[in-house]
Amino acid sequence: MTISWLQITATTHRTALAEAVFEQFGADAITELDAGDELTVEMSPNAMPAFARARVLGLFTQGTLAEPIVAALRETLGDDVTVETQTLENQDWASAWLAEHPPMQFGDRLWVAPHTATVEAGPDAIVMRLDPGLAFGTGTHPTTRLCLAWLAETDLTGKRVLDYGCGSGILAIAAVLLGAAEVVAVDIDDQAVQATRENAAHNGVANRVHTPPIDAIEHGPFDIVLANILARPLIELAPTLAGHAQAEAPIVLAGLLSRQIDEVRVAYASDFALEPPTLEDDWARLTGKRRTTA
Repeated sequence: MTISWLQITATTHRTALAEAVFEQFGADAITELDAGDELTVEMSPNAMPAFARARVLGLFTQGTLAEPIVAALRETLGDDVTVETQTLENQDWASAWLAEHPPMQFGDRLWVAPHTATVEAGPDAIVMRLDPGLAFGTGTHPTTRLCLAWLAETDLTGKRVLDYGCGSGILAIAAVLLGAAEVVAVDIDDQAVQATRENAAHNGVANRVHTPPIDAIEHGPFDIVLANILARPLIELAPTLAGHAQAEAPIVLAGLLSRQIDEVRVAYASDFALEPPTLEDDWARLTGKRRTTA
């Protein structure tokens, strides 16, 4: 059976709100492109996207109704949005994705690139190869970029890492490639877990990326805890994630909008000393360290 995808494109200045609508309706992938087809990417940890107005592409599985999503975009963004919908065959979409996604650099050494892309980097470069699949997370979304930038700037040598909500496994794989001893990667979505296993194998790190059931996490507490999900689950999971972090372990929280920072901070303040947020577009990353218990 041929798989088709519903692609909805929102052209707007307020890209984070468009992304939030797509997240709300369960988009399988979200990609941000500038208004002239060039990918909006962060090429270094401190660089910001160069385009004020962009196209946000939401990809949805076959059978998804476009009308409620379009209505939500127009209600949320008003006159500051133009919406287009189209149906893409699976092969057509994958080819288009690969053509529009150049290699991306994070920090001095880490690159994320499609398997067929040429990466012009130095001999010490670490190149993760990642193509689109049923579970997404390819470095194009601001929340993923914020997490990758943190990993690229952190000494991970010998660390044991928990990636809670692993998606495609991009953060877990990056952590291992950057020196982590092992990563436990979990997700509520079976397709995400399968994608993580396949992507880890393709990058030669399957023996150091473990994917147990999400309710059977072992070998904790961890040296580092990563959670790139959404604000509401982050708040609900605060006690769980705190329980998986050893004393003084860093935590990285992403997937929240800037207006959600305060409520997420409140949920974690008793267990973690949090730093000021890092922002990209209207998305935020919170980092901190597990407090030492008395």
